[in-house]
Order: sequence, then C-alpha cells, then structure tokens
Amino acid sequence: MANEIKKRTIEMKKESVLKAAIRLFAEKNYDATTMAEIAKEANVSFGSVSIYFGNKEELFKACIEQPLEEFSKILLHFDTTPVSYRDEIQTFILKHFEWFSTQNVYLRLLVQLTGQYERFSEAFKIVNEHTEKLNDKVSQLIVNGQQANQLAKGNAEKIAIS
Repeated sequence: MANEIKKRTIEMKKESVLKAAIRLFAEKNYDATTMAEIAKEANVSFGSVSIYFGNKEELFKACIEQPLEEFSKILLHFDTTPVSYRDEIQTFILKHFEWFSTQNVYLRLLVQLTGQYERFSEAFKIVNEHTEKLNDKVSQLIVNGQQANQLAKGNAEKIAIS
C-alpha cells in the first residue's frame, strides 16, 4: 500500500514537472527556460527534475513525446471504411480543427521543434513518425473512398498530405 502511494506521488510530481515544462518552454522558448524555473513552477526540487527526466533536452523531448501519444489516439480515431466517405472526411476535418484550436501551448512547442529540427532531431523524428501514421491512415481512407466510387480519383498520398 505504501509503495503504491509512493509510486503515485512520483507520477504526480513527474506530471507536474511535465506540465510546467511544456508551459514554460512554450511561453519562453527552450533556451530561455531553465531547469530551476521548471522545478520552481512544478513545486519540486531541482534534483527531482533531473532524476525524473535527465537533462533539459531529454525533458523537452518528453514534453513533445508524452502528449503526442495521447493526441495521436485522438487524431487517428476515424473510420477508413465508413458508409459515406465524404461525411467521414468532413467529420474528420472538423474534429481535427476543433481539437487543434484547443492545443495552443503544445502547438507552440511543435513550432519550436520544427524550427530547430536538426537540434532536436530525436523529438522531431518522433513527431514525424506520428505524422506519417496519420498520413497513411488518411491515405487509406481516400483509397477506399476512391474504390467505392465516392471520391474523385487522384494520388491518395498527396491528397492526404494536403
């Protein structure tokens, strides 16, 4: 029982550090944010931040990667074989616009990452892999719609990327 409480406390502290880091990196940018500021914002010791995430670059990577796992589940939640392909695409697009409109802080992190993709190559690779999964699934939706004669013919991969 005590062990479970300790594990839960550590997870809560890690989550607090991650939220603080995401907000500070997004507001101030990577270079202007210090590990000490993150620790203070998360109300944990400086050493805890290092223990949980290693160095600043690893923490930044975690700030990109951990929310992305959850977000990918949301973004990939659509049917590639619906009754109406046009309706599914319309719903998909609307859902994505609505979702992205609520992710202002995280999107600022992605802009920083994209602008410095060589510097943060590991994190960029992870985002790129998730983007490719989304593109592949959208491509499949388009191909299926074309085969069902519900969508115009064309290069499904290029259409998906668009």
